[in-house]
Amino acid sequence: MVAKNPYAQYKEQSLSTLAPGEVLVKLFDELLKQNNVAVKAIEGKDYALANDSLTKAQTILGTLASSLDMRYPISANLRDLYIFLSQQLLKANMRKDVKIVNECIPLMRDLRDSFEQAEKISRKQHAGG
Repeated sequence: MVAKNPYAQYKEQSLSTLAPGEVLVKLFDELLKQNNVAVKAIEGKDYALANDSLTKAQTILGTLASSLDMRYPISANLRDLYIFLSQQLLKANMRKDVKIVNECIPLMRDLRDSFEQAEKISRKQHAGG
């Protein structure tokens, strides 16, 4: 039997204790990180790393889209936004175009910040004030 990496165990345990809103913020943090890695990789002509980072970013966007509760009207808008961003990253990956990635980052950051604010409000409400 192979022992699990202690860091991986810690990371897995710490993620399992997060509230759903906190998980969303972590996903957006990773999404932004992967886009920033991709920009640097393209600029450095490390196209394999750029491909890996942009592919990971698209996977995160797919995860975000699949986690939406479609009973809420805003979910359809968010899904469309995630699909648009994923298509832009695919285009950026095919063209190795930093400009396209850089155009997506502010929108991703705004979404991340919105979810962070919503999580803070939710936490306050559940704490009683």
